[in-house]
Amino acid sequence: MARLAVVDAVYDETLAKLETCSKEEALELVVLLMGRHAARLAGLTVRAQVRLAELHPPGPAENDVDEPGDPYSEFLADRVAPELAQSPRTVSNRLAQAWDLAGKLPGAVDALVAGELDWRRLLALFDVTEHLTEGQRAVAEAQMLAGKKLGSPTLWRRKARRLALRLDPAGAARRRREAHAERDVTVEPLEDGMARLSATLVAEDVRAICDRIDRLARKARTDGDGRPIAAVRADVLAALLLGNRREYVTTEIQVIAPIGTLAGLDDNPAELVGYGPIPAGVGRALAADARWRRVLTDPTTGTVLDLGRRRVPAPDLARLIRYRDQRCTFPGCAVPAVNADLDHTVPWARGGATAFDNLGAACRHHHRLKTEGGWRLGQPRPGVFVWTSVDGRAYRNDTNTNDGEGLLPDQDRDTRSTVPAGAEPGSKSMIPRRRTPAHGPCPF
Repeated sequence: MARLAVVDAVYDETLAKLETCSKEEALELVVLLMGRHAARLAGLTVRAQVRLAELHPPGPAENDVDEPGDPYSEFLADRVAPELAQSPRTVSNRLAQAWDLAGKLPGAVDALVAGELDWRRLLALFDVTEHLTEGQRAVAEAQMLAGKKLGSPTLWRRKARRLALRLDPAGAARRRREAHAERDVTVEPLEDGMARLSATLVAEDVRAICDRIDRLARKARTDGDGRPIAAVRADVLAALLLGNRREYVTTEIQVIAPIGTLAGLDDNPAELVGYGPIPAGVGRALAADARWRRVLTDPTTGTVLDLGRRRVPAPDLARLIRYRDQRCTFPGCAVPAVNADLDHTVPWARGGATAFDNLGAACRHHHRLKTEGGWRLGQPRPGVFVWTSVDGRAYRNDTNTNDGEGLLPDQDRDTRSTVPAGAEPGSKSMIPRRRTPAHGPCPF
């Protein structure tokens, strides 16, 4: 282990050079440390914990005859904990996690060690595939590692969740029933006379509740309430629950589902806008009580006609843009398109058309990044966005590739669902709507 001393020396040397490094060198160092080096260090830590566990097998007296015991000594955590000034329970949990990761997702751990996958994506894949069979998990692991890392761990988790729903639709439906039976409301005491109220509910109810709270809070702000919007939301929730706020507000949620799912021809997952993938059965149940809107693309080009000098896109074009982009087009941003601005790639004031090939979803923060933060945005073809930073680094995001769909090995993204006889050409999906949310994402 003498090489560890060399690592310490390199660490100290790099730390000393930080005082005189340039902006470009600082950026490269941060990317390296937060990216590949952080992943490799996490991978090495997993491998070291597994090796330590292998070197401490359970003793004969540790395993019960009637129940399988731990794969390593139950006293190992007690040996490590004092060295780290951690509780034995914390160390025990970390050792168990490392053992499970290495045993259930060996390919993903290899990718972590190589610096090709980060820790958060590995944990997301582990969480999502935990309930799958060994064979299903192997398929999910191979498919996820064969695809792109996507723009963020959040988008990676969405893709993994879609893939898991496809691999085990029956299990997903069963777990949904079990989770529904365990819904609950809890209270956690906080400091300074505060407390946190938490509710575990079905996703569609949470979206509807959040939208109603947000709408009432924004109305209060419009009427002159000058407090921060978060505080107004909190008071609106309390007022609604305590019964002294009775205004009628229409609640709106949106669900996107392939035609084959809605027709019962397959069990491909649906999408609850603002939440993510949901089991096919839940999508069908929500669609049964909904107002419908069909999204159509041109069967040849997939585009719509240019709307000339109209600044605000027509409703049909706005829906089509949001359906195409799904989320803010900045790489890695997970804000749903339904909560984002429709931004002109070439600004309208500079002659940019209000058209399919010059519009894209951008959350308010990244909209301002482009207009005020010095970043440039190009759209070389419809749905392909190139964000260029102030220092000239370009980041490409193609919303047409649908990398986050989470398809099975024998599925093609263009034929993943069966279109019923008589369906209109170019029809991509049916969108059952319970009226579209009008405001930003739920803050809690």
